[in-house]
Amino acid sequence: MQNDEVLAFLDAHPEFLSQHAARYGLKNSHDRVVVSFAERQLLEIKDQNRQLEARLMQLVRHGEQNDLTLARCHQLSLALMQADTLEAVVAAAMRVFDQQFGLNRVALRLWHDAANPGPFYNARQDIRLLAGNLCAPYCGPYASDEVLSWFPLQPVLQSFASVALRHDGQAFGLLVLASDDCQRFTQDMQTHYLAQIGELVSAALQRVLSRT
Repeated sequence: MQNDEVLAFLDAHPEFLSQHAARYGLKNSHDRVVVSFAERQLLEIKDQNRQLEARLMQLVRHGEQNDLTLARCHQLSLALMQADTLEAVVAAAMRVFDQQFGLNRVALRLWHDAANPGPFYNARQDIRLLAGNLCAPYCGPYASDEVLSWFPLQPVLQSFASVALRHDGQAFGLLVLASDDCQRFTQDMQTHYLAQIGELVSAALQRVLSRT
């Protein structure tokens, strides 16, 4: 049966759609088809448009968040470039994490010889193994007792981001960002920007440590 024949049949038998409305997902109202095929298609198109609009808004929000993170990383880069001592590099990083990222629970430990002695030196084997095994930044609710000892007891920290500091592929330190918000660092979050932050801090530290 051709299309023209189907249309001709429907024109000749307008009651057909009403009688078989349920079969085609249509609604009856006093033996009249409330939603025609064309209207049904229009409703489906509108629904698809709503889904596309929601997806577009989600992409816009993600883009805005990425722009904000990039701007914060830029501020971190500028602050690190202006620091010329180990203490100044660490202080600059802590300041940017606090003012730009809203993170005031940040710890950094190094086992580079040029950092010994000093407040940032920590050559514990478990910490060196932890950093060496980090192929990517770890995000989640867990931290070792040693790492926890680097932070004040209050507030109770609920999530952590651990980032290995590397030079030529070898870990020489560990950067830990912590929060009392359990959703700040989750195991399913993307770690691309955290990895870049680790690279920025590593480069700044190597620059000042190599002078010692």
